[in-house]
Amino acid sequence: MFEPIAPTELAPVFPEGCLPVASPEACALLANVRVIYTDLDGTLLAPGGRLLADHKGRPSAATAEALVALKTAGITVIPVTGRGADQGSEFLRLLNLDCYIGEVGGYILRRQGVGIQVEERYVIGEWEQLELAPGLAPGELPAGVNPYEFIGQSGVIKRLLAAFPEMLFTYPAPRSVSWSLWGNVDVAAAAGVLAREELPLQLLDNGLLYHPPGVLPDGLPAHIYHLLPAGVTKRLAIAEDRAFHEAPVSATVAIGDSAIDLEMSEACGIFVMMANGLRNPAVQETVAARIAAGQTILHTTQPTVDGWAEFAQACLSAL
Repeated sequence: MFEPIAPTELAPVFPEGCLPVASPEACALLANVRVIYTDLDGTLLAPGGRLLADHKGRPSAATAEALVALKTAGITVIPVTGRGADQGSEFLRLLNLDCYIGEVGGYILRRQGVGIQVEERYVIGEWEQLELAPGLAPGELPAGVNPYEFIGQSGVIKRLLAAFPEMLFTYPAPRSVSWSLWGNVDVAAAAGVLAREELPLQLLDNGLLYHPPGVLPDGLPAHIYHLLPAGVTKRLAIAEDRAFHEAPVSATVAIGDSAIDLEMSEACGIFVMMANGLRNPAVQETVAARIAAGQTILHTTQPTVDGWAEFAQACLSAL
């Protein structure tokens, strides 16, 4: 039997000016795309983090076939995800890709060919300018301590959870730069808590969590959050990678399902919002505002992995 998918009450709402990826106007825009920056959970992967399944959990090779077709056509696909650094090598190996941007832009791994590592590093944002411990150069962490451990040693996790009792919890996942948490909190209120910390930090909402470890009061939907050094973003990681690939803005597209993913639109020529992302009224409002400001945003008509295959086919059809 397939793992059941939790039903979502809200239907997607497509803001005015947000074009479906398969429309003729969208295909014309996608014709020049050579680099795709893609979120993973809720986007490239089916609920539960599965590749060889459709959105409802049925066996499907559609996304794997799309990845092969894109690479054959000379289009580079780069995961840009909240997932941890520990998963980078495996994702690149299994999906036959060459770059992984993890931990919401806090970790970059590049390789060349099969298993040949070119670069691996942490990105720590505003910490680069700080003396993190007595006697160390700005941006230098104590020996043997990664950013994740440094955040944990500060005690901020305990204080943040105490500020939102029964509404915010740590999420069990190995990390190197950021902490993953889950629950349902006001990010602006969390920013007020973090403003009292000596260490500059930010809490980012990475969208709905399809399979939360527990149940929240009043049946509130669970979100996945990332606590990481202030100044670290997917947008900045993409801008750096685009320079590495010498790819003009017009040759790049980003795709995702959350407000954090929308930041990627500032570093790419086109952004594609997943249909499941447009179930969130806050995302709908942000998409509408960005379109009004002149950004190009498209949308899939199908959710998660089904929508990603739909997007990939649109890119291939536009060639």
